[in-house]
Amino acid sequence: MLKNTKSTNHVKLGRPLEYDPEEAVEIATSLFWSQGYEATTLNDLLNATKISKSSFYYAFGSKYELFQHCQERFCHRQMSHMLAKLEQASTGRVFIESFLNDMVKTAHLTEERNGSCSMNVTNEFADQNVEMSRVSLTATMHMVKVLQNAIERGQEEGVIPVHKDSDTLALFLMSNVTGISILVQAKANPVKIEEAIAVSLASLD
Repeated sequence: MLKNTKSTNHVKLGRPLEYDPEEAVEIATSLFWSQGYEATTLNDLLNATKISKSSFYYAFGSKYELFQHCQERFCHRQMSHMLAKLEQASTGRVFIESFLNDMVKTAHLTEERNGSCSMNVTNEFADQNVEMSRVSLTATMHMVKVLQNAIERGQEEGVIPVHKDSDTLALFLMSNVTGISILVQAKANPVKIEEAIAVSLASLD
């Protein structure tokens, strides 16, 4: 089973803080996710977090470094959530069905840009930033591993055919997750998203 890893606290130490750095990161994450990286200005971040410019640079280094921290933190949180859901699921197949169907619920949200941590805002860095591409790829492959674990568990439980290659099937499902996430972001008809999910789940039969 894939293990959780603790996220690193990037906030510098040594100076008494007049604000809660954890709360500041949460606020910054919401801004980046709702507006996008480029559209989120330094002034947006300063106004939302109520931090002075000098304190911001001292604590986070730069807008980009803060974004990296937000991305890594979000990915860690999402992976922890997935692992907990897998542990709680009655079967490996039920976990996969729930994971995909939860994306339909996301489609009903209006303004939030939710979805996989390897998608959304990080798409702005595609083919432009090696480090962010690495973070995105690592997050994606961790999700693939969780799906593979769920498939193998389902095979042991007799609810997924054992002749299916778990690695290939996990990659196939992850590619579908990527496509479904794009549909969600584009605010596609939730009924159509449900139909796409049904086709994806048929691969488990």
